[in-house]
Amino acid sequence: MKSKVWKCAVTAAACLGLMLPMSGGGAAPAAPTGLKVPALSADDSSVLLLWDRPAKGDTAAYYNIYANGQRIGSTKTLQDTAAGREIKNFAAENPELCGDLLRQHNYEVRNLKPETTYAFTVRAVDKNGAESSDSATVNQMTKAVPTVVRITDYGAVGDGKTVNTAALQRAINAVPAGGVLEIPQGTFVSGAVQLKSDMTLRLDEGAVLLESADPADLVMQKNGRYNGLLNADSVENLRIVGAGAIDGNGWTMDASGTKYLKAKNKENKGLRDDRHVLNIGIAAKNQTQAQIDAGLAFKKAYNARSTTVILKHVKGLYLEGVTFRNPAMHMLTVEGDDVLLNNVNVRTYDANNGDGIDYDGKGLTIVNSFFDTGDDAINFSAGIGKKATAFPPVSDIWLFNNYVAHGHGGVVLGSHTASWIENMLAEDNVFNKTEISLRCKTGQGVGGGGRNVTFRHNVAKDMKRQGIIFTTAYTDVNAVGSFEPADPGQFHDILVEDCAIDGTGKAAIEIDGLPEMPHRSITFRNIRFTRTHENIVNNAQDIVCENVTYDYAK
Repeated sequence: MKSKVWKCAVTAAACLGLMLPMSGGGAAPAAPTGLKVPALSADDSSVLLLWDRPAKGDTAAYYNIYANGQRIGSTKTLQDTAAGREIKNFAAENPELCGDLLRQHNYEVRNLKPETTYAFTVRAVDKNGAESSDSATVNQMTKAVPTVVRITDYGAVGDGKTVNTAALQRAINAVPAGGVLEIPQGTFVSGAVQLKSDMTLRLDEGAVLLESADPADLVMQKNGRYNGLLNADSVENLRIVGAGAIDGNGWTMDASGTKYLKAKNKENKGLRDDRHVLNIGIAAKNQTQAQIDAGLAFKKAYNARSTTVILKHVKGLYLEGVTFRNPAMHMLTVEGDDVLLNNVNVRTYDANNGDGIDYDGKGLTIVNSFFDTGDDAINFSAGIGKKATAFPPVSDIWLFNNYVAHGHGGVVLGSHTASWIENMLAEDNVFNKTEISLRCKTGQGVGGGGRNVTFRHNVAKDMKRQGIIFTTAYTDVNAVGSFEPADPGQFHDILVEDCAIDGTGKAAIEIDGLPEMPHRSITFRNIRFTRTHENIVNNAQDIVCENVTYDYAK
């Protein structure tokens, strides 16, 4: 039976006060744990350091970074990245909301010497300036200076007009193992190319790799969709880095130049809406029209649009620094293991579909990255229907120190959940004007669900819909195709703690299960909701609330 209003028991103490770390009474904070340099993040001049934030008893205000015993940096001042700048500004504008929730526990060490071993440690510093002892030491050797192949050496022209597909593929093929393919300043148009193992694609500042607007420069996949600008299948140790941009050339921007026009795709007596894809699309328009001309109905033709970057069966992938923007469909689809996104800048707002990343695999870390998307920002997809329930789960996920603007969901489990999405930690992220911060969605017959998820130390403001949702009522009106149904999906063993959410358009928390498959074992602890609306629950079991406070919108 559906309960219109569902409230948690709340203690009398202020929620924010309970979430603040204690001063420690003069004792130094505990030394950080879990320090590591992720695979593929080290090159000839830099390494990325990541470390854990304690779940409890965290008295650190920031961290000092040491190399060979000498202090070389601190997280007290965020590094100059798109995410770092946004988080810094957001915290300055919303000091009461953020409180002491957010901690930066990553650091990129730059300007190192090639082929040199460094001994890295990290120390925690509390708000009184007391510094911990060293973390465990990580010894890391930087790489040798790589062989560099330039795309222009193979005939590519960066004039924004010349189609460089053949030249780009020749250059990729010429990169030796461990080498770098450099895209210099300029706009290089290309159709679909295939990346390979043991290479780095580096886009210099001012470099743009632009997907061709001509569908003939792409290739149709077996699933009835065009492949992307950049593609890979069954590769290892692939890096895409640099200060340049990869552009899907999907849509026209609005007059302000701040967002891509969103298609409505309505027709009335043969007259198309001004926002119809065939009026406002670029590559999206041409791909749709080409499939209509081939005899497909509009719905199938529209769903044939290309995702800009499609990487399948990848073992070892590192993305850093690059701006990904304006896909005809989604931005990044990644299927593989041991994947890390560091300091990427994903801008697809408000493009139709426009997911930031859709991931299927084991071992994903996203850190220090910026997402402003037209659909879900960070999405996990584990298949749909009975057949997919036999696949391996999507698992071992760590998302932290990211900034998410707009988008339908910030961290999103589903709606394809058949083989389960599990073992996820999302912490120290900011969500601003996103529709929902944590969005868990599945549907009848989809199967599987999500489990063993922790969502902590996150801050959200102006959620357009729910603050947090777990639902089995999701349907995709644009879905094409059929599948043999499985048991309904379910979300269980979820912990949401130490978060602050200011402003929701709908319920603070919504849980919407099925009588035969209720969502269960979900704990909310130390959560502060302001400018929000009453919770809604339908078919849920073992929901635990500790110190959850509400200030309802008037």
